Amino acid sequence: MLHPTIFFISWLVADLVIWIIRWFLLQKFIVSGESRSHYATDLALLFGLIWAVEIGIGTAGCIISVDPVLQVLACTSAVSMNGAIAMRNQGIPRYAFTQILLTDIPMKLATLFQPAPLLRILILQAPMYLTGLWVLLNQLNTNLIKAYIAEFESIHSATHDKLTGALNRLGIVNIVAATLDSTEAQSVETSILYLDLDGFKKINDENGHATGDRVLVSFSNMITGMLRKSDAVARMGGDEFIVFMPDTNEASASLIAERIIEKLRVYTAQNKAYAGLGVSIGIATNTSLTTESLDQLISRADFAMYAAKSAGKNCYKFG
Repeated sequence: MLHPTIFFISWLVADLVIWIIRWFLLQKFIVSGESRSHYATDLALLFGLIWAVEIGIGTAGCIISVDPVLQVLACTSAVSMNGAIAMRNQGIPRYAFTQILLTDIPMKLATLFQPAPLLRILILQAPMYLTGLWVLLNQLNTNLIKAYIAEFESIHSATHDKLTGALNRLGIVNIVAATLDSTEAQSVETSILYLDLDGFKKINDENGHATGDRVLVSFSNMITGMLRKSDAVARMGGDEFIVFMPDTNEASASLIAERIIEKLRVYTAQNKAYAGLGVSIGIATNTSLTTESLDQLISRADFAMYAAKSAGKNCYKFG
């Protein structure tokens, strides 16, 4: 409005075009399915840099115009945008700093092409200003990473057993809920194995809790190594574990139970201090599992495990 020249009209048009393109790319990025573009993110980053160049050139034009109103508005707006860039892109600090350079350098250089000598102080301020923003960006990035790590560790601690690293009861419930999000998973046969170590108390009492802990960790790792990625192991407390196996019928579950029993037998044979250690396994299956029926399925497997103990231990029974 103050200077309707070709330069400023072109700047307005360019800004609107870039804004529309970036908005369109955002819509392509947030949608799901086939309509989502594979290159939306790359193009959004590219046009973010193009936008920064456009802002830098426009700001430089405002300074060269010698209009004090435009100079004040352009400089304060550019500095404000750089602060927003730092906050918005703290996850990608090098990219953010590149945007800041593209907006800031043209503004500083433009002071050389206007008559007011005091505005060239901006050039002297540039090293300190850019250094400060670089330090700020890296500090923001460090804080963001720490926050994500703390969140992950908090979730992991709440859903996993601290000793063995296996899931706990809450963790296995979450796994079941995530599995059942798939419609197909709700109609397939699911198996639960309830395992209890036989002779563990004797080993724990005779050799100490440190030895008992090593047995539990080794047993947990042993089970995990025998399962598929879709299966899950949880420690229910003490020397009791459960194995959640989606898309597994009784025949497949019994094969896994036999392998666990045999693997533990070989393990105890190689470690004489663990003589007498065995495992009783209860198996329960369900063809329409829900998160509400999970407790019932675990209860059936638990009863079957006690049946295995009554049958002589170191064996498996179906519930």
